[in-house]
Amino acid sequence: MFPDVHRAAQRRYSILPVPKDLIPSTGESKAQILWVGCSDSWITETAALDVLPQETFVHRNLGSVMSNGDLSSASAIAYCVDLLEVKHIVVCGHYDCVLFKEASEAPTAIHGWYEDLSRLRAVNDALLPDLETIQRDRHLAEVYVQAEVEWLRSQPTVAKAIADRGLKVHAFVFNKEEEACVRLVEVGGWVAEPNGGPNGGPNGGPNGGPNGVVAWEAGGVRER
Repeated sequence: MFPDVHRAAQRRYSILPVPKDLIPSTGESKAQILWVGCSDSWITETAALDVLPQETFVHRNLGSVMSNGDLSSASAIAYCVDLLEVKHIVVCGHYDCVLFKEASEAPTAIHGWYEDLSRLRAVNDALLPDLETIQRDRHLAEVYVQAEVEWLRSQPTVAKAIADRGLKVHAFVFNKEEEACVRLVEVGGWVAEPNGGPNGGPNGGPNGGPNGVVAWEAGGVRER
């Protein structure tokens, strides 16, 4: 479970392309990447990297969720990090995810699965009331993936591997229209609330940029 959805929704980050050689191929039939992706059948995002199929261990579920503590995801983390000793974990969401759009109206049977996402969506929508729905949804996809990455990095098994052997955890989002992934890199700090609030309003604040002016764009949040 995410510790703070308000902080997650106000993350400041850069959106960068994913070079094919971002993770160089080892040329060996041994997994070096744990790839966490969505179950949507049309997603082909693992082709973003120029590595052998055997170099990627793929774990999929509804919405690329890892933070709800289900046994399957916990087992995938333990197996890949402790036994396979993968060098990278990629959490990859995608734009236009129907599962994200329906999270707030999900049947009772899967409400618990989407609890964090539903809370994050409510905060995201409240922060960006003037954006079109498609823009808010793109921003939600980006901050959600980064929140999952932050949660993963805080888990003891992953944190130990990061400290001991340099395990890297990446946040990707797949764009179906471009058949390509982007990577999300946090640049530090938090974005001011555009309409005022405890984290900085129109006149700036502890987390605001110059004069507190923030550009909320589809596909990212950047200071002007």
